[in-house]
Order: sequence, then structure tokens, then C-alpha cells
Amino acid sequence: MIMKISHYTPEGFYYYVPDEYAAQIEEWRNEFSDFLQSIEGKHPFTQYMESVNFDGELEYGVFVRSYGGDDFMDWINVEKLKCRGIYRIPEPPDDTEVGIRIDF
Repeated sequence: MIMKISHYTPEGFYYYVPDEYAAQIEEWRNEFSDFLQSIEGKHPFTQYMESVNFDGELEYGVFVRSYGGDDFMDWINVEKLKCRGIYRIPEPPDDTEVGIRIDF
């Protein structure tokens, strides 16, 4: 099955998902979301951002979550499958072949 993951845009990335895993994608998406909510501080899925005012003073500095479709697939492959079971593929000729759609 083909899965398309978009991140705030209509464009996206495409992944091959074996049929035996397709039914679990939504459950894994929820688990991945819970995992992301548990992250604190510096982590591969975070990025440090800060705001400096016109006087050059730091207004705030914070780690924000930073991830994409590949991160979700990597998490599934490592945490759930323990192998490379899902992988990115080239964009199909049209979206009619897409069976699973996820918007982050």
C-alpha cells in the first residue's frame, strides 16, 4: 500500500507500507504523537529556537519539536518493526494509488 505524508502543504512524501502493517498505521501515529509530547529538552526531534528583541536581549529560548514523515517512518522501523519494513518511494503518477494519507 502507498502512504502519503504531508506536512502543512498539499505536497508530500510517499512511502511503501506492506499490507500487514497498514491497519496499524493510525495506532502507531497516535503512539508517535504521545512519544513526541514526552520529549523534553535537546533531542533529535527538537530544534532550539530563540527570540531576541530590538535591544539584543533574549526574550525566550525554547526547544520545539521538529520532525517529518521520514522521522515517523524511522520511528516505526526502529521501535515497532525492528527492521526496515516501511520506506520512501518516488511520487506515483497520481494520488489515486495512495491508500493512507497523513497530515502532520
